[in-house]
Amino acid sequence: MIIRPLPMPDTDTPIAIDGTMPIHRYLSDFRMFTTLRRMLAQSPARPLMKRIDFMQQVTLYLPEVAALIEERDFGVLHQEVGTLRFATQQALRQLDFTRVRRHLSLLGNLFEHADAELHEAIKTSYLEALFLGETSSAYLEARSMLSKPMEQALRQAELRYGILHYLRSQPV
Repeated sequence: MIIRPLPMPDTDTPIAIDGTMPIHRYLSDFRMFTTLRRMLAQSPARPLMKRIDFMQQVTLYLPEVAALIEERDFGVLHQEVGTLRFATQQALRQLDFTRVRRHLSLLGNLFEHADAELHEAIKTSYLEALFLGETSSAYLEARSMLSKPMEQALRQAELRYGILHYLRSQPV
């Protein structure tokens, strides 16, 4: 086996990022630079939201909901999310869409940036528990306030729910 030394880099050869485009192309193309700058400004990297972040956000932005969380439920994520669902149900019964919008706005932000545990809790203990099977005008109005990711998750749940309902209705 013959070992050959690696060739020294040529100073005239541009360095490539991930082997896709030479760095000098990024630096010399102003349109590319402004596009990258705009993309970074519009979508800053956000850390994943976790269970503890859920309670902090609820306490800061929805203190009336935080007051409803009982000691035995504290620390159990699905119970905490369920308390928010209960508060939203109360607001829907009272047709208080301002309060519903506040709940859904906070949850939309959390849902979009949630880690797997929080994402699942919001999906099952809030979205599915609150909206599946509901057809009243208040719930339809609230549904129109959902963020796109939450609406998509709810539609997937409705498909699963519809398939399960159909399978259960079939004779064995």
